[in-house]
Amino acid sequence: MEPKTAGGQGALPEAASTDIGNRRHQILPALNEAQFELLGRYGERRHFKAGDILFRQGDRHISMYVIISGAIEIERASALGGPVVHGTHGAGMFTGEIGTLAGRAAVATGRVVADGEFIVISEESLRTLVISEAALSETIMRAYILRRVAYMQDQTGGVVMFGARHSQATLVLRHFLTRNGQPTAYFDTELHAETAQMMERFGVTEADIPVIVTPSGEVLRHPTLRQVADSIGLSSDNIDGRTFDLVVVGAGPAGLAAAVYAASEGLSVAVLDSKAPGGQAGSSSKIENYFGFPTGVSGQALAGRGLSQARKFGAEVAVPVRVSAVDCEGPDFEIAIDSGERLRARSIVIATGARYRKPDLPDLERFEGCGVYYSASFMEATFCANEEVVIVGGGNSAGQAAVFLAGHAKHVHIVVRADGLAASMSRYLIQRIEAAPNITLHTRKQIVELQGEDKLERISWQTAGGEVKTAPARHLFLFLGAEPNTAWLGDCVELDDKHFVLTGPQVPMEDWPLERGPHFLETSRPRIFAVGDVRSGSVKRVAAAVGEGSAAVQSLHQVLASD
Repeated sequence: MEPKTAGGQGALPEAASTDIGNRRHQILPALNEAQFELLGRYGERRHFKAGDILFRQGDRHISMYVIISGAIEIERASALGGPVVHGTHGAGMFTGEIGTLAGRAAVATGRVVADGEFIVISEESLRTLVISEAALSETIMRAYILRRVAYMQDQTGGVVMFGARHSQATLVLRHFLTRNGQPTAYFDTELHAETAQMMERFGVTEADIPVIVTPSGEVLRHPTLRQVADSIGLSSDNIDGRTFDLVVVGAGPAGLAAAVYAASEGLSVAVLDSKAPGGQAGSSSKIENYFGFPTGVSGQALAGRGLSQARKFGAEVAVPVRVSAVDCEGPDFEIAIDSGERLRARSIVIATGARYRKPDLPDLERFEGCGVYYSASFMEATFCANEEVVIVGGGNSAGQAAVFLAGHAKHVHIVVRADGLAASMSRYLIQRIEAAPNITLHTRKQIVELQGEDKLERISWQTAGGEVKTAPARHLFLFLGAEPNTAWLGDCVELDDKHFVLTGPQVPMEDWPLERGPHFLETSRPRIFAVGDVRSGSVKRVAAAVGEGSAAVQSLHQVLASD
């Protein structure tokens, strides 16, 4: 099939050009002779002929190609149709996007269409380049990040997904793809008329949902997150059997901060996360009280920037990777992953955070993903457009969700057991809630029952006086307290009575094996640190988590040098 053309020389994907086309000069910068000379120190000059394939979509660990003369055509395969030509890179331009730094799958195929001379820079040399050459690094990194944004907005070359609106497995998979920056053309059996015809084309039925079709045409029925990640080249392929100076478990703000500081100071670092970079903060629609962002920043944008920084300095950020066990004995720690892979670490930073507590409600799990949600992203907002929603919780996460959903829902009801929000929510969020005409606060009430057949239809709540009332409700958002993600630790480190990790002065001295005392963020096991929400007594704020991640690395250097 002949490729379709989406644009001319240096064109962006058509879907992206409307949104970020005014930054074209940053996405497709033209380098000069002086920069060619500098780049030549990190690569080799080679001649290619028209028709040569430099890399294919899906290839991992590809090189960066800088065009001195000649031209490269960028083409993306699509399961929805034939290949699509997205433009031509001419003299002065270079190939790649942010995944190139991490050895992830190429998002397009690069074909030489005019004979020329190129500078070929390997993956390893590219990482050295972006660390060593500050000015040029800024140009390359900005272009790489913006290109990924452009690809995220363009669905023609991404994966195809078939799912159902009221399916927990569908919601989990959509969240995974979105938060990991994977462009996805989504077809819903309940919402899109063309879905049945499209599913027939790929030979799948509703019993197979959720279904993923990769750009190469591979069909995955009921896939796990790891199966999807492996098939589209998102997962890491080089951590098994390796030993790192530091392994960070959890890629939230605390974990990413630790990775950035450790990798920038020369340590070999691996970051493992079971879902996506950003942690709980990554699902926030807007964080407005984080220092340096006066107009706010979405959790996903903040996570994306942290991920790019970590990879710039050479940290290996691997998702979806779930740690199943850790062996704390011996000179190095051995970490087992649920996929069967194993790696070793001289030190560990525990940054697995906390998850929202599940209330003791009958049939709660039956309605998860089909009426009950634990995050309020744009995805959930589309489910409840022009409908009434109920939010349970009085913290900042609940407040952010209420303000965000009020812009999409007909009415938002906040239910709390307390007399108000002042004790647990930031004042600026309370003011937003009070000013919103379609948000109502219900105090001294708690949800006691969920009702419905295959999806949530009604809820019952109890007042302080014991009276129970029932009302229609199809969308319930739960933001209740926090439970630490520490089950994977076993008995490796000491925990408090709520299973948060004890650190520094909290560690019982009878459990401490060395003459020196533990550092402030160090656990009862030397060379293992805990940061962010998983740590006992931590401040549940993004800025505090980032600070702890960076502070742990300073202590870590001292520990590795002395122990």
